[in-house]
Amino acid sequence: MATRSVDPVRLRPRQLKRGRLFTLAVVVVAVVLSPTVASLLGRAVQREPLTVSPPALTTPESSNAVVRTYAASVQVFQHSLDELQVGERRRVTLSEQHFQLYQQALPLLGPSRSAAMLDLLSTEIRNQNPGRARRSVFSSPEAALGNVEQWLQYFAWATAAPRGAAALEAAAPTALAPGVVLGNRQDILAAAHAAHLAPGMLAAIVDNEQSGQGRLYGLAGLLRNLTDTVALRTSEAYGESGLSGDLSQTVGLAQMSWQDALGQRERFHELGMSLGGLPFPTDEPQARLALADTRAGLMLTASRLVGYLDVQEGEAARPHISAQTYFTGPGWHNNPALLSSGQTWPYAWNGFFKACLYGALLHSD
Repeated sequence: MATRSVDPVRLRPRQLKRGRLFTLAVVVVAVVLSPTVASLLGRAVQREPLTVSPPALTTPESSNAVVRTYAASVQVFQHSLDELQVGERRRVTLSEQHFQLYQQALPLLGPSRSAAMLDLLSTEIRNQNPGRARRSVFSSPEAALGNVEQWLQYFAWATAAPRGAAALEAAAPTALAPGVVLGNRQDILAAAHAAHLAPGMLAAIVDNEQSGQGRLYGLAGLLRNLTDTVALRTSEAYGESGLSGDLSQTVGLAQMSWQDALGQRERFHELGMSLGGLPFPTDEPQARLALADTRAGLMLTASRLVGYLDVQEGEAARPHISAQTYFTGPGWHNNPALLSSGQTWPYAWNGFFKACLYGALLHSD
């Protein structure tokens, strides 16, 4: 019996209609599981995770050398307190804590990253001034200093001895995805070295993008994977993702857009980077496939970061491994407008400390 041929053009409207209905369903799920709604639902249905409190830090004895290096940051910090019109008694307490944090940070982070930490702290406190109309992470200098202390305590504990991913996650001051980062250690190191970037900075971006995947028993991560798959299959079938692509603008461990991936060709080849066995993408389906591949996606993300840092620090500053990039790299990856306007927000703030942490953990045995 002869089979009847089917004109694919006649099927297209029906396929598109099904696609639109499916996309609408995904939109509804996306709204329900959006970060804002998910966090509210999560509080209602999940128990608080088990946390571990790292031991308090001891403050090393100060020396003339420590005081001299610290002096470079004092004036900036005092100016930030001036903007908030902090009273004298409160100023003395805050200044003592500020110096103590620097003393604690030096043996843990080293001089450059400790100085960058103080710069970030002063910027955060200045941004707390309502007159600046800028975003800040905390509502007071005390809260900001307290969070830095938490991060330093955690850093000291996490790097003092080998820790499992579950222990690292449970004790972290914020949501952390050490299992994902350390599980992809070789690919992160390969991409960072190929692009001449600090590995910890690239790892911090991966962590920031992946640490929210566990919301609502992992449904947030499942939804992301679902929308990415739908967009990929749609783009492969029709050459572009259409409506489904609106729900999957970014792809991969570092969540980079396929449009940005296509724009990396010139810099990618100038840096001598490669995608392994994959050809450099020339359209949306190929870009989505490349970003979904762990090493290729990280290579493309690293190339994009180099483009930004070349503008900010100059190509002559390569390799881009300065302590400042521990904040500016994650900040620019997430929200270039906020970073360029001098604002502080949780993604970039936590990114700095995560970059310090993973800079140590990725190279530990």
